Amino acid sequence: MDNALFPRIRQTTLRDISPVIHWARQHYRAPAFKWSRRIYDFQLLYVKHGEIRATIEGETIEVRAGSLLILSPWRHHRIEVLTEPHAELLGIHFDFFDGAANSHTIIADEYNADPGAFSDMPYLGADRPIFTEPLLTNVSPRIISLVENVILEWNDRQQDYDSVCKGLMIQLFGLLLRQQNEGRGTPHPKYEKRLLELVHEIRTDCSRRWSSADMAKFLLVHEDYMSRQFKAMMGVGPNKFVQTVRHQEAKRLLRETDQTIEWISGAVGYEDFHYFSRIFRRWEGMSAMQFRKLSRTI
Repeated sequence: MDNALFPRIRQTTLRDISPVIHWARQHYRAPAFKWSRRIYDFQLLYVKHGEIRATIEGETIEVRAGSLLILSPWRHHRIEVLTEPHAELLGIHFDFFDGAANSHTIIADEYNADPGAFSDMPYLGADRPIFTEPLLTNVSPRIISLVENVILEWNDRQQDYDSVCKGLMIQLFGLLLRQQNEGRGTPHPKYEKRLLELVHEIRTDCSRRWSSADMAKFLLVHEDYMSRQFKAMMGVGPNKFVQTVRHQEAKRLLRETDQTIEWISGAVGYEDFHYFSRIFRRWEGMSAMQFRKLSRTI
């Protein structure tokens, strides 16, 4: 397959995009499972738990929990799961323009690929693809909720689900563009390793009391300096990051356990159950009980 033919570029605006979902699932993959392929459409791959390694046209990217990988058509990619016993992933295959992958498999056969079936790449302006980077780290809870809702709608297949998915995807693209354009700074090299260790500790033990003073002590720097370095590394401040990790863990426990909501609030680090309930509703747009019922409809 001649890579020089791709991507096919289509000039557009966000309001003119008409996305369609081809496949959407929450799935678990063990290290023994590997992808090595090209796809006809696009894929969003969010890592909820665990870690994967993506190699895209020879460039290797480590994708940790909380990150979103954007895979394009025509470009060869290989995915490897790095964590035991598995990584938990949210995947959505889609096309921006009601495209060709509706009519055949989304995986391209290297020996019999249809060049005309590869999805077009939207360009917002003369020289700017819609997504300039394949990886977004520490995506916001609003983005994660939209991904989860797309998966729920697509699998539940209630009346007009395709229109609902289209609207959710357009909202998702807007938020992804907003986060992408906000960009990330570069932390001081001296603290990069310790910052990564701090992020790992927060994800591993989100119930711990992660005050600004505690996190600054972890780096052996002043609180204000720690906050600036953390935001340069992760794109959000440390306290917002802790809330994000707690929120994702609370949603996992609501889906996968029968523990009471009051127990879950304490398990993710909230001493005040009522405060947890207010925060959850603010971030998710529904109560924790409503989320639990919705997440178990599939």
